[in-house]
Amino acid sequence: MEIGQSAGKNYAYLLGVYLGDGCVTVCNGYPAFRLNTIDEDFAQAVKEALEAISTYKVGLTCHAVKKSSKPNWSLIVRDGTLCRRLQEDTDNKSKIPEYVFGWERPLQQAFVVGLMDSEGYVAQKTQCKTGRAFYMGFKSCDVWVPDFVRLLQSIGIKLGKVSVCPPYREHYKTPTRFHIKMWSWVESGMRFNIQRKQARVDRWAATEPYTERSRFPRKLSSETARQAAETQVIQSDL
Repeated sequence: MEIGQSAGKNYAYLLGVYLGDGCVTVCNGYPAFRLNTIDEDFAQAVKEALEAISTYKVGLTCHAVKKSSKPNWSLIVRDGTLCRRLQEDTDNKSKIPEYVFGWERPLQQAFVVGLMDSEGYVAQKTQCKTGRAFYMGFKSCDVWVPDFVRLLQSIGIKLGKVSVCPPYREHYKTPTRFHIKMWSWVESGMRFNIQRKQARVDRWAATEPYTERSRFPRKLSSETARQAAETQVIQSDL
């Protein structure tokens, strides 16, 4: 398994996923990479990345979950070499490997997308349901979050205030949260593999400021209106 500057985008993406929602467990005496998610497109993206770098069979199943309206997608691959590499490089998910900061920009972006697919969010303001009401951010209890902030800033992603939130319960870990400036994410060219998240980013990007507010909406120029209409047609065809 190649790492460092010679690593490919698939490994970089998997490294981000592992630090986020992925895990390594022991299955029938063998280490196995696992992922559980409600998003089929996320599971498929991880499966494709695994198949590109591993010779082991990747299992992907879907099953109903009690007290949930959405099914769960379970992924597993029993690749001992990959599992050990992920565990060793991250010290069992406790750090971002230093070589990530020396990667070229495309590899760093693949890593970031892996983490954002896992732990990132794109939400909508409850009292202002317009195309510009979406906002995105990241929230995690892991100790490497400050290093992730440093990585995002190094590749030009603009952030809001980084804050430490109170734990959900007294014995829970303390989470760190920050917002990401949506325009900087769009300009970076990075895209979520999870369509429900990416669709919100796309709508935000296709909506001019103030054009959907209820009072005194801003009038679009003819060129901007044409581009927005074309974007909506493309999205409706997908």
